[in-house]
Amino acid sequence: MTVRQPRYSKEEFARRGDEIYESQVRSQVESGNHGKIVAIDSNHRD
Repeated sequence: MTVRQPRYSKEEFARRGDEIYESQVRSQVESGNHGKIVAIDSNHRD
């Protein structure tokens, strides 16, 4: 069985998620959704 290594470090995943949230998601979800969770696929950038 092959052990897969993570593509990015935990810090890089967090940085990418923050970047995507700020540039693409925040303006669409922030109003009225305080305290809720949003899932971001940091491997796919469209």
